[in-house]
Parts: sequence; C-alpha cells; structure tokens
Amino acid sequence: MMDSERDAARPAEVTASVAAEVFQRYGVDFSRTRRAGGWTNATWLGGGLAVRVAGASGSCDLSREAELAAVLPPDVGYPRVLDTGTIRGLQWVASAEIAAGSLDDAWPGLDWDRRVEATRQLWAKAAAVHSVDPATAAPLARPRNPFYASSLDEAKDGLLRLRAADVLTDGELDRLCRALERHWAALPGASHVLNHGDLSPVNALWNGTEVVSLLDFEFAVLAPVHLDLNELVKLAFAPPEYGMTVSARDEAGRRRLQASVTELARPILRTAADADLLIGHSIQLETWGLERELAKPGREAFRTWEPYRMLVALADGGGYYTPLLRALR
Repeated sequence: MMDSERDAARPAEVTASVAAEVFQRYGVDFSRTRRAGGWTNATWLGGGLAVRVAGASGSCDLSREAELAAVLPPDVGYPRVLDTGTIRGLQWVASAEIAAGSLDDAWPGLDWDRRVEATRQLWAKAAAVHSVDPATAAPLARPRNPFYASSLDEAKDGLLRLRAADVLTDGELDRLCRALERHWAALPGASHVLNHGDLSPVNALWNGTEVVSLLDFEFAVLAPVHLDLNELVKLAFAPPEYGMTVSARDEAGRRRLQASVTELARPILRTAADADLLIGHSIQLETWGLERELAKPGREAFRTWEPYRMLVALADGGGYYTPLLRALR
C-alpha cells in the first residue's frame, strides 16, 4: 500500500501524527498532550500550546481563520496565533493555550446568576466581532456558512427532503416555506456584519469566573447580525431536553435568562423584517441539524429531537421564540 493510501485508510492516525510533528517543533512531548473538543477539526492542548489540525485535506478554513484572527478586536479574546502550515496535505495552526475550559462543559455546574452573566459576556464578545469593518473582513470570511442556505430554493429543498421523509406534514412544509419567503424578502434591506457563524458555548472559553475567549471562526461569514443572534436566542428559549422534568427553581432561572437575552436582542429586533430574519435563520439551522441527525441510526425517535421540535413549533408561528417576539412587540 502506498503512503497516500495508508493516509486515507487511517485518517485519525494521520491527523494525530501531524499534531505530534507540530508539537515536536516547539519541544513539547505529544504523549503529554490532551485532546480537546471539536467535530470539524482535531485539537490538542499541552505545553502552553493549542494545535488544531484540519479534518480533511484541501480545507483552507484554518489558514483563513488565522488571517481573520489578525483583524479581530482584542475584546474577542482570540488566542495568539504562533504559526500555521500544511503537513501531509492537512492544514494546521498552533496558538497560545488559554488557561480556561469550554463554557459548554462548565454550563451544567453554573448557577443561574452565572449563566445569565456568562451569556451576556458571550454576546459582548460576539458584538466585538460584529464591529469589524465588513470591507476588511470580506476577503477573510467564508464565502458561505454550511449551516445556512445560499438561496431560497436551496433552503426550501431541505424542507422538501424532510417532507419526503415523512418528517414534516404538508401544512408544516407550507408554513415554513412561507416563513422562508419572508426571510429572503427581508434580506436585501439588512446590513451585513462579520458573524462568528457558530456562536455556541462550545466555542467559548470560561475561566471559572468569566468568558475570556471566543474561538473557532472557521464558519465566520458576512451576514445579517440576526444569524449570530439566533444562536443566542436559542440558548435561552430552546425547549428543555425531551422528557426532562424542570424544577421550579430552574424554570425561574430560565425565565431570568430569557429576560436578559430579550434585552440584548431588543436593539436588533425592532421591526417585523427583523423578526423574519431571525426566524428564517432559525429554520435553516434546524433544518440542517435535523437532516444531519436523520442520517444517523435511530431515526425513529426524531420527534423527540430538539431540531424537529424547534421546526414544527416554528411552523405554527414564532415557535419557542414567541415569548421573545411578544415582549419586543
């Protein structure tokens, strides 16, 4: 078997070998590093370094992100990039490790006071991203974000596939398509800013007291700010896990988080068109997520999944975002 064939047969081993070579350049023993989270790229931490390796050859996302990092405001907290390169066809980037962990991992252990504050800090870092001059960001942002469609027809096609799979009813399909039509009608009047593109606690670092960094800009894209806002709103308003009993204390905490996010969204959601932009981004993101989950085993349980529950609720109007939209109306 040729070297290239072996590389294709053992992608995890190849990725790890690339990371090991990068750590060796900095005098760090790879056996003493640890894997971090991430589903598109592989990341290792150790010796004061964070090394990310592309999950597939030919990807330019990491080099693009390294260039974008140079124009991000300091308030974003993006780690200092040390070097980038390509080994065996896989891009890599080495940056200074930040002494903090994933906000997503910390979230279950935070009380509601800290969850509310962490959410506000997460949005403050996103707002710093939004402040980047669009003309400066344009050559460095992704041409498109894969979670969102590039045309109305493409967005509807995703819903049509869900209808063909008997996941959506005819009525749900019709109402969601009409919401997408309103979204696309509102797009020409919306200003575009640099969006993180995957604004989630998974991509934020928490040092125990505050959000110190926003990471992973591989899906950064120029779009209406409603794209990032949708992720923030979803954090507060998405339904609890299916079948989970929510205590009175947690329900009160959720209402406080929702009130905080409502105030953060108020300057953006000022018109009916703004609401259409938010809902359209939500429909596209949940369509992408639901199709991705349906490709896995166990699809018979799809009615319990968050993307499905979000979509069918959106088909009836504002869905789980109705309290937010009513409060702002």
